[in-house]
Amino acid sequence: MCGIAGFIGAIKPDFDAALTIRQMTDTMSHRGPDDMGCKVVSFGNNGSYAALGHRRLKIIDLSERGHQPMSNDTGTIYIIYNGEVYNYMELKAELTSAGHSFVSTSDTEVILRAYEQWGTECFSKFNGMWAVAIFDKNRGKLILASDRLGVKPLYYYNSASDFVFASEIKAILKHPKTKKEPNLEKIFRYVSRNYRYVDTDDTSFFKDIYQVPRSSFIEIDEALATKQTSYWHLNPNLIRHDIKDKDAVDQFRDIFVDAVRLRLRSDVPVGCMLSGGMDSTSITCAAYKLLKHPIVTFSGITGQQKGVYDESEYIDSVIRDTNADYYYIKPDPADIFDTVEEMLGFHDEPICTVTWYSLYLIAKKIKDEGIKVVLNGHAGDELLAGYWDHYHYYFYDLFEDGEIDTMYKEMAAWRDNHNRSNDEIKKTIRFISSMKKNRGLEVTKFTDYSYLLNKEIVEQYMTVLSKPGEFSDELSRRLYLEMFYETVPAILRPEDRNTMSQSIESRSPFLDYRLIEFCFSLPGRLKIRNGLGKWILREAMKGVLPEDVRTRKDKSGFIAPADEWFRTINKAQMYALINSESLKKRGIFNVGQLNNMFEEHTAGVKNHQMVLWQILNLELWFRRFFDD
Repeated sequence: MCGIAGFIGAIKPDFDAALTIRQMTDTMSHRGPDDMGCKVVSFGNNGSYAALGHRRLKIIDLSERGHQPMSNDTGTIYIIYNGEVYNYMELKAELTSAGHSFVSTSDTEVILRAYEQWGTECFSKFNGMWAVAIFDKNRGKLILASDRLGVKPLYYYNSASDFVFASEIKAILKHPKTKKEPNLEKIFRYVSRNYRYVDTDDTSFFKDIYQVPRSSFIEIDEALATKQTSYWHLNPNLIRHDIKDKDAVDQFRDIFVDAVRLRLRSDVPVGCMLSGGMDSTSITCAAYKLLKHPIVTFSGITGQQKGVYDESEYIDSVIRDTNADYYYIKPDPADIFDTVEEMLGFHDEPICTVTWYSLYLIAKKIKDEGIKVVLNGHAGDELLAGYWDHYHYYFYDLFEDGEIDTMYKEMAAWRDNHNRSNDEIKKTIRFISSMKKNRGLEVTKFTDYSYLLNKEIVEQYMTVLSKPGEFSDELSRRLYLEMFYETVPAILRPEDRNTMSQSIESRSPFLDYRLIEFCFSLPGRLKIRNGLGKWILREAMKGVLPEDVRTRKDKSGFIAPADEWFRTINKAQMYALINSESLKKRGIFNVGQLNNMFEEHTAGVKNHQMVLWQILNLELWFRRFFDD
């Protein structure tokens, strides 16, 4: 886990390339405090060059043999790499059998040898999270690759004379050929729509700075021409309707436990984030059984309300079962403005939800306790239908398939388990039916805050924010959108920045591509049954989880009472920000509408905490990056 940076130029630079790559790399010292390295390589006949920089966080092979940039024996291939390839030991054995020799025990060298052996086909063999840059001198090409889910970030900017890339945007901004401008379309989506519509594409909050797309690699030649290739995608036509319950549960358990096992590989201490929900508890308990010794856990309590902001009842059950060393972290919202400003220095872009404020404080505690690797439960809901509205998509699928008796049975169980009304079910089914005719309706599930923006911005950037997906059933299509376009991408960006700001590697077992492929091949009945989601996980974890957690009917998510914070302890700060001269001069917001909305919130008429968080982030982001 590290930070990488570099650039490739078609002609001899008119600036100091060695100094520039060093400056770019140094902006990411938090991503790799243990080692650094830079290299400028010339190639071709016209003065072309490549500059590569690396900051290292030592996780696998703590010796100097893992230093980067790393080259092959002939000095014709160089690699800089951020992430972990968890199956590196298995690949190393395969490469050794093919005649390759190794001088280190690092996964970096495995990637290098794998590229020598298989070329760009090597990426499809990796199980992990990575952003890698490979400079192939003989081919005169730079190759940038991203893991299947885009867990590890890799941004790029293509100027007239240089192609610039880095793990973080601030490093790209250090390059003298980079222009710094805000991306108003991204800002429109951030303010006007729900956060899940912000990270649906490869753009960033900076104009002309993009991310290497997930599951893809980009080749850049001497002339700075680019070619993008995708190496992995889900097959939407392989749903196994005839799979037996027991076979599905056994296969799921085997893959899940192996995903945890691979992510426990480390030469430094490993801990777990533990919320008290099904996902993080399953990982913590599986890790305990695999390691055969207690693991350190970190949990957050964001407010007073039990079962919503305080899930310590369930967390304590896990701690007792696993004999864990544990830590509870409680945020103090009085410092939220200062903390957000500090966070933006690491995130480089506005942060999606207030959840990440609390998780940032947890990351700080993890660092304080000397833990360098932490496992998390991200994406379990998107994989196994854990959100409240997933049930409605399943009900609609049952209706479409003619399984009316099962539909009514599931509706009744869902209503009773979650204290919902029949009217809510009928309303949602009508919505999904109309949505099948017009996918653009899906965005209307969330409050439209475009009225807070100036008219010119709304007229220019108002678009239909929906992606149809390829699956025949509505539940799989909804989970697919959340996994690849909406909630999971919005989770991965701040999770990486939060943990890497504290020099911590965060690993997500539910994002193992084998588990994703398997779960997307399953019919809805294996995800939702008897009015409860995550059925297959509940069955697979019998005897592994505490029963009070395994059979939980409620779900809260890791949220914070920011609505109350903005009405009380942070009210004066928020009012001052909304009415600041800097915000007014930007020409982005209708300040009168902002004040009306804020008055509604503080009076308790409506809950606008989501958009207030976004306005706070956006204004502090502008001040940091554009008001110097």
